[in-house]
Amino acid sequence: MISDKLQQADVDPEKDYHLKGDIRRILEGLESDLNHSGLVEEELEALPSDHPVSDLIEAVEVWESSGHEDFQNGIQAALTALDDLYELALENEWYSVASYSLLKSMEYREELSGFDPTTEFGEVLDFLHTRFYGKSDVHLGELRTHVQKMLENLETMEDDNISSLLDLVEDRATQQRKNKNYTSERDYLEYQITIKNQLEEDVSSEQSRMIESYVDEFEQKKSAKSMIKASILERAVATCQSYLPDEKENSWRLKIRELNKEAIEEMPRRAEEVDISEDVSRIVNQFKQSKKESSSWEALAMLLYSPVGQGDFEKALEIAGEHPAANMLPRHVISGEGDSVGSEPGFGQEGEKAPSSYIPGMEVSNHILAVALHQLIDENKLFEADFYNVLSLIPGVSIQDEAFLTDALINLFEGRYAESIHIAIPRLESITANVYQEVGKAVTKNQGTVYEQKGLGGLFGLIEEDIDLNFGKYLQYRYTNTSGHNLRNKVAHGQLKYSSANFTQASTIIFDILRVSARINAEYREV
Repeated sequence: MISDKLQQADVDPEKDYHLKGDIRRILEGLESDLNHSGLVEEELEALPSDHPVSDLIEAVEVWESSGHEDFQNGIQAALTALDDLYELALENEWYSVASYSLLKSMEYREELSGFDPTTEFGEVLDFLHTRFYGKSDVHLGELRTHVQKMLENLETMEDDNISSLLDLVEDRATQQRKNKNYTSERDYLEYQITIKNQLEEDVSSEQSRMIESYVDEFEQKKSAKSMIKASILERAVATCQSYLPDEKENSWRLKIRELNKEAIEEMPRRAEEVDISEDVSRIVNQFKQSKKESSSWEALAMLLYSPVGQGDFEKALEIAGEHPAANMLPRHVISGEGDSVGSEPGFGQEGEKAPSSYIPGMEVSNHILAVALHQLIDENKLFEADFYNVLSLIPGVSIQDEAFLTDALINLFEGRYAESIHIAIPRLESITANVYQEVGKAVTKNQGTVYEQKGLGGLFGLIEEDIDLNFGKYLQYRYTNTSGHNLRNKVAHGQLKYSSANFTQASTIIFDILRVSARINAEYREV
């Protein structure tokens, strides 16, 4: 609840983004077509009556319930509350809340056709110059949103504000380059080019830096999979083609073909032919089409119900039936430390065995999903806020789960994959159990006279039995089965290789956590 997050922000102002997330969630709920009156009443009862957040919620509720007719008690009161919240946030060093207050105020003013870019952007730029220099106090995604809002209004901005904006994005591009965050650097270089084109200034230096940024990112990821490196060069050609020297374009195109061939060789062997690029494009296009019809966060939510990135256990069984010799011998699983950690039966022996094509197929599917997510994020089609929106709307996710996953998402989007993985993995069991509990499904087991929660493998067994065999098997072989990746235990016991702490692992773990929650809710709430 918002009252809990207020207390948390009082104790630790740097965690105020949790408070911002709850305020955004309740406002978006009020602005939707769904009835959130019960939730609003519960939130208001727990908040001080004279707090700016209370005033803001009440005003937005009046505005929406009146059909946007009660101007004075509705949107005008909401703008006043946002101003008060901004001042309170600055006073308490809640910079994410302050940032959101400014953005929401601009959004409402635009809707009223009473938007004055000169006045509003001057205050916004003062805030951004104060809070985004050096080590950022506010998450970078919010800075981008502010900048993009101003870019939409460049033609009506005063020259002083345009110059101030240009200084801001130039400094941020330099900072991101210093931090070797090349994708983010290019975002700000694009902003510079847009602003300088508006001012009719030369942009050749920014174009040269754009090319250098791709070169440096390619070198940074020289040990990455060939598919990832090919994707970098494909984006480089697409972005820089209008000013890319012919010789450079030719060499990059040749390298792309070479890397794509290598990528096919790198993929685990499967019995059937796999076209990776087509599968990636299918996911990307599915997302983009859904986004056109709704929004990016709703497109992400819909993607959670697709059988992407998880392999196909039933198909692997069919292949095993067609090629029985490949599955006749028993298999021993050896850990990276050299220990025998599991075994699978051979022909005629009792026990379940994953078909030989299944684990490689699962790895291919994970890789395809990760490349698709990376592409959507890089193309600014999928945003960090989309994950927060989906997370906040899943019933049964506890305050602790949401707080930890928020930190995991921030680390993911800022490139700290090892941190993201180690924060997210322990929440998989917690969230699975909590969501099952929320839908009224018992998750305890009898141990003599003692009852205790099922282990993660047992929870995945419920998913296999009641929801979907393929999904349940995937979760078991990826996270808990010693014959599979056993990722949960590898992380818990310090056996995950540092080279494996990458975007693919971090992004698919968070995606899996969200889709476990979504699929459980969908299955049992339909009954």
